[in-house]
Amino acid sequence: MEDLLFIIIAAIFAMRYLLRLQARGVFTILLIGLIGFFFSFTVAEMPPFGDPNNPVFNEIPIRYMESGVAETGAVNIVSSVIIDYRAFDTLGEATVLFVAIAAVIATLKSH
Repeated sequence: MEDLLFIIIAAIFAMRYLLRLQARGVFTILLIGLIGFFFSFTVAEMPPFGDPNNPVFNEIPIRYMESGVAETGAVNIVSSVIIDYRAFDTLGEATVLFVAIAAVIATLKSH
């Protein structure tokens, strides 16, 4: 109930502020409000921290621990998970970081 009251009060203040802005500012504020609205409901639906029924407590980490060394041949379990089981995910993360750094460098060079 407090969350709903907070959202209503925030919407009232946002509407008062929106009346003083121009069209681009209104669109920006509405977009930020929409993103905040979805984030707040996402966080509200998250499972409680440490609950044994959470999705992170499933059979995959147990399988990695039990048969990771035998399946991958790696001595270190962390390395076997990162390199062998999640290689595409790691490659994707490295690509995103590279593109972000390239965009920042290009933006800073243009100014």
